[in-house]
Amino acid sequence: MELAEIFSRNLRVRMASMQKKTGDLHKLTGLSNSTISNLQWGQLKGVQFASVAKLASALRCRPEDFFKLDVKWAGQEFIANWREEID
Repeated sequence: MELAEIFSRNLRVRMASMQKKTGDLHKLTGLSNSTISNLQWGQLKGVQFASVAKLASALRCRPEDFFKLDVKWAGQEFIANWREEID
């Protein structure tokens, strides 16, 4: 699986787990709807770190989480670990 596919899958799953739509992320991050949509579906091969950081902040995760194969987004354990890291 290519990195772009991993990123897009993790972005879609995290958006779903947080019940966020493209328009919600646009409002929270300032990224265009088309950029977010293209990232969701792996249509961009490159992404700026600033964009990844904005998405991570809006979706309450770490930027590197988007690039992992085995992220378990849905559990309370993920949320607890995330909160420990930002405190």
